[in-house]
Amino acid sequence: MHWTKVSILCLLGGSFLLANKARAQDNSPYSRYGLGDLNNNQNTVNRGMGGVSQGYSDPQSVNFINPASYSSLLLTTLDIGVEAGARTITDKGNRFSSGFGTLSYLQIGIPLRKKWGLNLGLRPVTRVSYNIQEGVNKNFWGDTTTLPLANRYQGSGGLYQLYAGTGVGIGNFSIGVNVGYLFGSLENNTRVIYPAGDIFSSRNMTRTSYNSFFYKLGLQYRAKLNKDMDLTLGASGSLKQDMNAKVEKLQETLTYNAGSNDFTAVDTTHYSTGTKGTIVYPQEFAGGIMLRKYDKWLVGVDFNTSKWSEYSNFGAKDSSFQNAWKLAIGGQFVPNAAALSGYWNRVTYRLGGYYGMDYLKLGGKDMPIMGFTIGAGLPVRRMAYSNQYSMVNLAFEVSRRGTNQTALKENLYRVSLGFTLSDKWFIKRKYD
Repeated sequence: MHWTKVSILCLLGGSFLLANKARAQDNSPYSRYGLGDLNNNQNTVNRGMGGVSQGYSDPQSVNFINPASYSSLLLTTLDIGVEAGARTITDKGNRFSSGFGTLSYLQIGIPLRKKWGLNLGLRPVTRVSYNIQEGVNKNFWGDTTTLPLANRYQGSGGLYQLYAGTGVGIGNFSIGVNVGYLFGSLENNTRVIYPAGDIFSSRNMTRTSYNSFFYKLGLQYRAKLNKDMDLTLGASGSLKQDMNAKVEKLQETLTYNAGSNDFTAVDTTHYSTGTKGTIVYPQEFAGGIMLRKYDKWLVGVDFNTSKWSEYSNFGAKDSSFQNAWKLAIGGQFVPNAAALSGYWNRVTYRLGGYYGMDYLKLGGKDMPIMGFTIGAGLPVRRMAYSNQYSMVNLAFEVSRRGTNQTALKENLYRVSLGFTLSDKWFIKRKYD
């Protein structure tokens, strides 16, 4: 298999366009709640292993989940990930499907000195994308006469993190920190469509803009067991953080054209902007252990928890939120990393799974989550006289959220595609 940097960038461009096209079709009722649907926050390498990442570090991989891992960087590495997939949601016996796609992360890891690395990145944190219509009957004139009407719920937007992180190794320990800026806006609309021609439809819109700084700390300890095996303990997390927010509200009357499905504004009944407040983002902690045999295999276990019961929006608690947890196990295997022939001997094969409890609690019932993942790391052939070491990573995930007894049940299928383009920078030239 022969890859060039140009072919990788072309494949990346095509994947990004397909992901954005799929994003426009996304429709997730879960994103109506709180800050929206939480994005998968691992890179493609760790996704293929069920999300195991607390004890993971690699000289050519940027593990932003635990910033302590940056101390292992040996090459300047551009790491880009995209994802796309489909979800099927069951609601009271009704089923509907939608596609989704997005950029997963964009980051660059730079080794500053031995056991000291830097990472600069951007990634989406949450996504709001839903379009739901609910038919109800309403009494209009105070008697027993009822007429049908429709409530249409629509939402869009998302939050993003722009961050910088550093990790330093001291003996067998590594410590690290990510700091950055969280920004974005979420818009939620509720339209009430009346069937009678002399009753105007209405729209209530709330748009919340976010801008705040954040941090995350990480720690790893590596114990060498023998000449080709080691054991790494890892942990990361942050305390609850206050996020700055500003809310804009609009209420207006509309006319509705059923033939074209279009709305036309008639009058604004209320408008307010600039109301500032605070969103409490919950504390998160995770820990894990990873056993590795150099250039052969590794296996790890992670446990993470987030205290979403602490979440509040402008001082208001949300009864739909609860504390969440997840247990993940996974690993990878390379048949022969030093093989001079047989491309598939140098491919990294990954497998993993997880089980836990979602942060949403709908209708008073817990929402269990579970998933299974497989993945592969495809090495890119080096060009002659080149210092480049690159990899194309793939991961496929099948997951479920909720059960037949919960208000909603989601089956999700996701394909993740990651590109790590590594090179030696700042080479000092030597002349005889």
